[in-house]
Amino acid sequence: MSGLSQPMAFLAPGVSEVAPAAPSVSRTYAQFSERRSAPADSASNTAWAVSTSAIAAGAVAALRRQSTRRAQRQRLPAPLRVATLEKPDVVEREDIRNIAIIAHVDHGKTTLTNALMKQCGMEKVKSMDSDQLEQERGITILAKNAAVNYKGIKINIVDTPGHADFGGEVERILNMADGCLLLVDAAEGPMPQTKFVLRQALKLGKRIIVCINKVDKPASRPDWVLDTTFDLFGCLGADDEACDFPVVYASGFRGVASVDGPDDLKEDLTPLLDTILEETPKPKVDNDAPLQMLVSNLDYDDYVGRICIGRLVSGELTVGQEIGIMYGEDGELRKGSVTKLWHFENNDRVKIDKVKAGDICAFAGLTEVTIGDTVVDLNDARPLPPIQVEEPTVAMEFSVNKSPFAAQLKESTKVTAVQIKARLEKECLTNLALRFEPGSTSESFKVKGRGTLQLGILMENMRREGFEFMVSAPEVLLREDPETGKKLEPYEDVAVDVPTEYQGVIMEEMQKKGGVMKGMETGAVENSLILSFEIPTRCTIGMPGKFMQRTSGTAVMASQFSHWGEFDGTTIKLRDKGSITTGATGKATFYSILNFQQRGKFFVEPAEEVYAGQVIGLHNKDTDLAVNITKEKAVSNVRAASSSFTVALPPKIQMSIDDWLGHMDTDEVLEVTPGPLRLAKKKEIKGLK
Repeated sequence: MSGLSQPMAFLAPGVSEVAPAAPSVSRTYAQFSERRSAPADSASNTAWAVSTSAIAAGAVAALRRQSTRRAQRQRLPAPLRVATLEKPDVVEREDIRNIAIIAHVDHGKTTLTNALMKQCGMEKVKSMDSDQLEQERGITILAKNAAVNYKGIKINIVDTPGHADFGGEVERILNMADGCLLLVDAAEGPMPQTKFVLRQALKLGKRIIVCINKVDKPASRPDWVLDTTFDLFGCLGADDEACDFPVVYASGFRGVASVDGPDDLKEDLTPLLDTILEETPKPKVDNDAPLQMLVSNLDYDDYVGRICIGRLVSGELTVGQEIGIMYGEDGELRKGSVTKLWHFENNDRVKIDKVKAGDICAFAGLTEVTIGDTVVDLNDARPLPPIQVEEPTVAMEFSVNKSPFAAQLKESTKVTAVQIKARLEKECLTNLALRFEPGSTSESFKVKGRGTLQLGILMENMRREGFEFMVSAPEVLLREDPETGKKLEPYEDVAVDVPTEYQGVIMEEMQKKGGVMKGMETGAVENSLILSFEIPTRCTIGMPGKFMQRTSGTAVMASQFSHWGEFDGTTIKLRDKGSITTGATGKATFYSILNFQQRGKFFVEPAEEVYAGQVIGLHNKDTDLAVNITKEKAVSNVRAASSSFTVALPPKIQMSIDDWLGHMDTDEVLEVTPGPLRLAKKKEIKGLK
């Protein structure tokens, strides 16, 4: 038996028969494909073109009618659900839906979530991206929970990050949801991270609703996006039931949606909310099963301590209840109690005395708990399988700051190896994609993550907390093939959206780094292209900044881990130009910077403190250049002829942590402080290996 596509073995009382299900989307697409490839006759090319256009329009119209047919099928009596009939103890909660919003970065997840909360009665909408770094960068970094009430039903919503480096957040959060709302930009279409999050959702068997967002953009092309999204489902091996996905067209910014088409948007998001209620599976609860809750997220409060967040699979949680904690089948049973209990309303946590199975909640009272632990009954412990995420691909070494300017700022309050280690341990508790281990010295630690952005966010947070440390250049992790014994390295799928005039620039840079072109298609904006490549991860470090420089800031690069491929052992140059270093400690002078302007561009300005071995600029040639940037002009009694002219220096190059990580070479280290960021040659810093 496959869903409702076969005759039902059991019928509810009073129901004599079940209407046959409508044909799946895949079969509909097949029919239209056959008609496209085999015209009835070749009497006229014009007639064939008109016929093809009509068929294509019919295919799109058929897809739009799918949601209506499914809604009609869903209105059958609830007892028709086979799972409930096969096991009478398993019931479905009619009053709850759990859904995760997944998408590529900047496809509108958070904006749409805010619009849903506003429509469902939240008077003062607080953005889901409440973290300071999230607001500054305009991206979601941490997964967050919210809930809205619609037609008497509570909809738990989980907002997930869209950037590939935070894929670990998506993998563990999907465990809390029964369905997924896949957002796709109406202009860009499916991007690399769309493929990743969709693959994870299909792997877990989640019901997927496709929402084509931002249909009000001038460059939107929803029909093309729908076709490419369907193709993506097929490429990922989705079955007929998964390919028969409902489609909703929306504009999260305006707070409007429709299931009939992008040109028929309703007054609000009611069509989207109705689709969520109809299509998202209801939580199944086993009344006879003991307490089970998988800890999928952790938070911390200065007053109540560590807060566990997850979905209650079975049983009940009450304030004051004695509970057990286990990590997998072989884990040790630890005891604890629930001191505080919350459920979610809009974007807030609200205190509650009891939570029943099927709901998402948060509680406090445990000190030793990690993501992946299972909350169990002390008398009948049945732990759930721990959360598994993909392995890290990039590593950097964090060490104590050894520069001559170490610990000179009053904001630098955490500078020891013990403090750095404690902070990294705390981060690894809440970030499953992050690992760390002892480094090359007793005062260093090797930190592994999904990418330089993820590690850069960690460094920025530590910097704002008063930490001071040094980091090495990013390096890609290799692994050994267990069958052949050969070294393997991670490869990435890269998509670059670029104006056609810079197409040659992108292809040239990718060729230098060993990238293989996989596809080229028209972009959403006029005179733009989307170029697809497959390239080793080690070759992508620093690429976004390089593309921005060579395309005047117009190229947008997105990447996603693809697979592990054979490591060829070739050395690829990270950058084309060398560094300008200073051989003396002191203040940079106007005179010296002016004299060396023809040699390159500088990261420092006059009167800025520098030390011997510090990288102060970018050389015009591919070799390093050592200068004395602190040298002052000799004083004499003779008046110079040019003294009456005013000379202006160009401004120094401003570099963020992300910029430095993409720029630094393997023989350099980055000094991170609450104030300045400084790059230095590793061999010039005493105490570093």
